[in-house]
Amino acid sequence: MPFSRSHSEEALGTADSIRRRISGTYSETYGDDLLDFEQAIAIDKDFFEIAFKPAKWTLLHRFTLHYLWEEWNYYRKKAGYEYITQAYKILDHYKIKFITLENPNTPGHRDYILDQLSTPLKNIAHEVFCILFNDKDLMRTFGERTAQAFENIPVSQYPDYLHSTGRIKRSSYWPAWLKEALFYRENGRCAKCSTSLTGVFDPSQKIQIDHIVPISNGGTTDPTNLQILCGKCNKEKSNLNNTVGEYIYVPWEFQPASFI
Repeated sequence: MPFSRSHSEEALGTADSIRRRISGTYSETYGDDLLDFEQAIAIDKDFFEIAFKPAKWTLLHRFTLHYLWEEWNYYRKKAGYEYITQAYKILDHYKIKFITLENPNTPGHRDYILDQLSTPLKNIAHEVFCILFNDKDLMRTFGERTAQAFENIPVSQYPDYLHSTGRIKRSSYWPAWLKEALFYRENGRCAKCSTSLTGVFDPSQKIQIDHIVPISNGGTTDPTNLQILCGKCNKEKSNLNNTVGEYIYVPWEFQPASFI
């Protein structure tokens, strides 16, 4: 599995705000938002292309980037020198070369700097994904709210992606990188019963990829809506059941020390 350096301060702060946006608690901490969930999830052809089969640029990446872009665009218009200072800091962090001016707080330079932020904002969106992807309860909520966002879209508008029932067509495309990512997140175990799926203890146990929010419930085939199960748990899970695996891997059991 690939590893990255420590997440940037921008990514950590953004992850908290995205978590709250998904859970519906953003306004309690941050006040009014620039976009609502439906605007950020943005139901269009690009949405369905991502939702139809697994891709490394997920719906959560896209959702996060929409918020980041809207925030920085608003910041560009309102913040002046503070916008320039923070933007320069991010560009430096991600090693993006850019032109500086003696008087950087001009409309043209602010526009230029926003363009230069395009790659860093995508990198931040990916960092946010890496932080939040492990929270399967949050991913379930994201999947449920995403299903609600496109439930009234006419099938005739996106016939290549939608079944006559209005649900996304089923894809059986499971790339190796996806299996590896899910296996790593679940520590090689069934997300429901924690049975080892490494094949070491029971070679007959095979990985089954499961939609957390089933296709029949409006689920997508985006990586954010997938988990691995053993054959038994996958067979027992109802097609209308949005339950997510409860097991979380920790490296050891914590036992508080006793003091006399």
